[in-house]
Amino acid sequence: MAKGIDRERRESERYGLRTKVMYEPSAGLDLKEKVHAGRTINISSGGFCLKTETPLSQSQIIRVSIPIPKVNAMSPTLAEVCWVEGLKKQKGYWVGLRFLL
Repeated sequence: MAKGIDRERRESERYGLRTKVMYEPSAGLDLKEKVHAGRTINISSGGFCLKTETPLSQSQIIRVSIPIPKVNAMSPTLAEVCWVEGLKKQKGYWVGLRFLL
């Protein structure tokens, strides 16, 4: 059975969007939380796939800022980690996230 990025999980159409995003691994109110960077692979109305070097845990809630293409703005939101898969030939992880807001 296919896992992670290879397994069909989509409920809505995905669109290729490869862009840098900033995220905080804790959605708590700690204003000194360390900010991490990752790259989106694709995005849909329900969530997105992220490539990152920082390990995340299933069910973890993260605060993420997604850039809006062709506009100098970021869209902040919360997302829940649905699945995590280690990359086989390079350092890092594929992470499937579901939008909460």
